[in-house]
Amino acid sequence: MRIQVKVGKVGQGRDGVQVFAALEGETRPERVLPAYAARDRGLTQLLAGAGFRGARNETAFLPRGNRWVLVVGLGKAKDLSLEAARQFAGTAARTVRSRGHRSLALPVLIDRALGNAASVAQALTEGALLGLYRYDKLKQVPKHERNKRIDAITLLVERAGEVAAVTRAAEKGEVIAEAVTLVRDLITGPSNIVTPTYLANQARAIAKQHRLRCRVIPFPQLKRLGFGGIVGVAQGSVQPAQFIVLDYRPARAKATFALCGKGITFDSGGISIKPAAKMEQMKYDMSGAAAVLGTVKAAATLKLPFRIVGIIAATENMPSGAAQKPGDVVKTLSGKTIEVINTDAEGRLVLSDCLHYAKRYKPDCVVDLATLTGACIVALGAEAIGLMTKDERLAARINQAGKVTHERVWRLPLWDEYAEMLKSDIADIKNVTDTGQAGTVTAAKFLETFAEGLPWAHLDIAGTAWTERDKPYIPKGAVGIGVRLLLELMEKWR
Repeated sequence: MRIQVKVGKVGQGRDGVQVFAALEGETRPERVLPAYAARDRGLTQLLAGAGFRGARNETAFLPRGNRWVLVVGLGKAKDLSLEAARQFAGTAARTVRSRGHRSLALPVLIDRALGNAASVAQALTEGALLGLYRYDKLKQVPKHERNKRIDAITLLVERAGEVAAVTRAAEKGEVIAEAVTLVRDLITGPSNIVTPTYLANQARAIAKQHRLRCRVIPFPQLKRLGFGGIVGVAQGSVQPAQFIVLDYRPARAKATFALCGKGITFDSGGISIKPAAKMEQMKYDMSGAAAVLGTVKAAATLKLPFRIVGIIAATENMPSGAAQKPGDVVKTLSGKTIEVINTDAEGRLVLSDCLHYAKRYKPDCVVDLATLTGACIVALGAEAIGLMTKDERLAARINQAGKVTHERVWRLPLWDEYAEMLKSDIADIKNVTDTGQAGTVTAAKFLETFAEGLPWAHLDIAGTAWTERDKPYIPKGAVGIGVRLLLELMEKWR
């Protein structure tokens, strides 16, 4: 894929299909964006004849002489945002590819609501590249489908003085899209391929490529060192658990971030086994771990001035004669003991060791990401990440990063009263409540026990890591959520 930046106006160049943008409900030709398109009366008449309204992601593919142009709706003017730009680019790229064309030209849209040209260019690049994502590594693709690909995308700016900044922004967008693509590939890959060892090898490959430190603690050593949370979950599987630490440490780092990822490469529920329906999707229970790997990779490529330590507990959760049982008590790395009431609440067990391990780095910020609770899907659906923290400033920063990237969060309470529901008669804490109430919050309250003393936030991505429907730049399946959110959080850190 080649992305280039040129000075010019869409409709006047020869860089593939020329893509225009239009606002919804605007009947005046000058309200077609960019504004100079209003002079193309033939285009506006074709749009009117096609009944085109400009609704968000509505498309009109139109002949212009011996060429084609594509018009994509931006929606209403009052709703213009960088997210609209991402969706515009994703819709355009996918439409052009589906029509058999191999290149397209996108205007770097100018509007007060969108911000500067560089921000728009990054959003366009992310949207186009992520919209073109597809996973076809494991199936035979017909030749006519293989040939449907985009080879080049041109971003058009009106002023020569913007080329340098827009080029840098597009390059940044490419890095981010590459990282999200890695995350999607890891999540989509079946669990007989993407095993805990596979994740460890991916971490080693990232470390080698970017000269990072990587430590992988194998299962026998985890047992000896007292990682009871992950060992208890892992003991039922023939796949050995891996505790992965990927450390990006630039000179004169301004702050230290610890990112903890739940890496359950397949979750059967263990002895408390899940229903069979859609159990095949439980390969995505390592989405948090994948997001951590992608974020560290992107941060190293972008040379962010922060130390970033990715901490991943990778294992399967399987039923067997060796599996932990409801009623078992495990001793975690922190020394605290957990009564295991339900073996399907395993994510919090492995994260207990991750959070305690993070303390050795004295981080300025700790964020864990986990497909942790079905209750979060019930509460927030697929549109918002559940955010839980007592750190008001960190909550505000994550919320703002979510608005910019459209990886939005919704904060849930973390009141001390919820801790009462996790009291055990025989251990320091139990892993689920007896009532089943407040499942998302009590899971976070459990994690808080092991994050004591840390500037910590928990992100429950259970509902947002996987989608059942195609979206403009998120094809059905793995979303790759978390990378863009975390990078935005870190880049705006002060």
